[in-house]
Amino acid sequence: MKVDPEIDELLNCFIDGELTTREQAEVQRLLAHDAKIEQRLQQLQKCKMLVGSLPAAEAPVEMAEQVKASLERRTLLGEQSLVFAERSGARHLLVRKVLAAAAMIGLVAVLATTIYTIVAPQEAPPVPVAMEGQTPPGEIEAVESRSGAMEMEFHGRLELKTSDLIAVDAFINRTIKDNSLSGAISPARQQEKSVYSLSCSREGLNLLLADLGGIWEKFDSATLFVETEVFGRPVVVDAVTAMQVAEIVNQESLQRCAEVAKDFALLNNIAQRLPGREILAAIDDRSRSLITLPKPVLTGNQKTTVKPTGHAEDKQKMHLNIVVVGGE
Repeated sequence: MKVDPEIDELLNCFIDGELTTREQAEVQRLLAHDAKIEQRLQQLQKCKMLVGSLPAAEAPVEMAEQVKASLERRTLLGEQSLVFAERSGARHLLVRKVLAAAAMIGLVAVLATTIYTIVAPQEAPPVPVAMEGQTPPGEIEAVESRSGAMEMEFHGRLELKTSDLIAVDAFINRTIKDNSLSGAISPARQQEKSVYSLSCSREGLNLLLADLGGIWEKFDSATLFVETEVFGRPVVVDAVTAMQVAEIVNQESLQRCAEVAKDFALLNNIAQRLPGREILAAIDDRSRSLITLPKPVLTGNQKTTVKPTGHAEDKQKMHLNIVVVGGE
């Protein structure tokens, strides 16, 4: 007869009296209808009798030690498996947190880029230029600027706060001297504050801003006040950058200066409130560079004669008060 483990287990429980009344009735029915099962029951009963008739013997000492060591080994392996499972779960949770944070930063970047696309001023289309010092194809003279640009006078105030006032003052004074702006600026030093009243051309202001951009990280805060009659009161741009100041002052009219300043004020305010404030730095990198290029002249394939204007850029006066305040 082929041994069936399930039948053997059922019959052993029947012999030991471990079955319920219903299960015993079921075994009785099987025995009555299957001679092989009845034969197997008799074999198991004989085995039980033979085992029960054997004399009791004390187990060797080595066997008890082996059983004890085996139990200890299984316990240690079980604890190690539990520790490994806990560490694996912690790593899985950390990975999920990192992925969630990356998704949040990506969402903030997309949102900030979309906002910048909406409010950022449009750049003028590029025009062919030739660098100063190159020989143009024909005799070319300066082109007359718009009358509005010639009469434009920008007025503003840039307030900078730094914990290293002495070093910043020394840098600004050196920059003024290097850019030949000494005659266009009036420095005034007060206690824990320095005021520079600058009146110069747009090119001179761009040179100064380009140099200040190199130490902008030393400023704890930077705020630009754009004086304008368009909105009836100054436009305040908090957390302004050197690139943003240059973008504002390089507009073709006072109205455009005020509008661009208002756009940057909104953008900076939103960026300050969003998580991941480093997004603002990534946006600023997309702005035009403050590096002053050599003075361009128009190019062409034929001789062009235009009306000279003298020093048109000199009539575009930039008046900017730079206030540097020391603090902790």
